[in-house]
Amino acid sequence: MSGPLVTRPRARTAGPELLCLQRWEDTAGWLIESTAKWPKSARFSLVQKVDNHAIDILEMLVVARYEPGLRRKLLRQVNLRLERLRFLLRIARTRNVMPADKFESAMRGVDELGRMVHGWRVAIGDRSPSGWAFDAASAELASTAMDGPDGDVSASMRGSASDAWMLETAVLDSEDVT
Repeated sequence: MSGPLVTRPRARTAGPELLCLQRWEDTAGWLIESTAKWPKSARFSLVQKVDNHAIDILEMLVVARYEPGLRRKLLRQVNLRLERLRFLLRIARTRNVMPADKFESAMRGVDELGRMVHGWRVAIGDRSPSGWAFDAASAELASTAMDGPDGDVSASMRGSASDAWMLETAVLDSEDVT
């Protein structure tokens, strides 16, 4: 046989999901190797969190590629996880745990993936290409971020202004009827 039986498209002609996976796999591998050289004082705090975030992002990208029904939600979670990773890397840099050149390389990789995920989201119609679109899904994500671990709003938030407004509207409506 002179060549492969199945020809695959080259990586540059492949879809955005494959490019995201390839680039993040390289970046995550490099990041994990880099964090292994950080001081032991940061090993169980920053190193563990940075490594876990890098691996979690890779896992979410794999699932997003093969599960179209979960894709939009997972890509939003990838963006959130990337933002958390940015903050962890900044903390590592300000504490002199991470050298400046490694920090710059890591942030370039994180930024590149963020741009690629945005492109993927635009390609599937999840975000407008012109900028930040605040839609119902974003509002839901923001509201669930305020919820407790069981999905219920804390007691201090329960029965607040919205309930008072609904009660006042009901009272006004009943007065108009008579």
